[in-house]
Amino acid sequence: MPGYAVVAKASGDALVIWDASRVVRMIAHSKMNDAAANDLVKRDAIRVLGGALPNVNRAATTVTIRVDYAKTGDVSPVYGTPTFEGVEHYALLTASVRNLISRRQNWSQLKDTQRIPAWFIYKVTGRLPPRP
Repeated sequence: MPGYAVVAKASGDALVIWDASRVVRMIAHSKMNDAAANDLVKRDAIRVLGGALPNVNRAATTVTIRVDYAKTGDVSPVYGTPTFEGVEHYALLTASVRNLISRRQNWSQLKDTQRIPAWFIYKVTGRLPPRP
């Protein structure tokens, strides 16, 4: 799984919170354009969903992955490391549990070149850090 995720709510409209800081740091140091970066985050969120799904109640209606990352600021002159500026809520990926279970073969082994099923709802709610 690309990063740490925790199931915050396992039933009803289930919620998984994913710390995508590692992926976002890689994006921030790349020359990847916004569309490619967003596609990478979306595909990784689907992978996170696959890892978290066994911990979600099968009677849940939907599962949402909340994609968060730690924002960093200037390097501290005292400690020589970047300062913490808070958490960015970057995106939400939602799917119905019924689709996830009944159509597992359509998404669980999704290759980078395959089309993402249309029943995944992906909404960007924040911003990625600037890239060089």
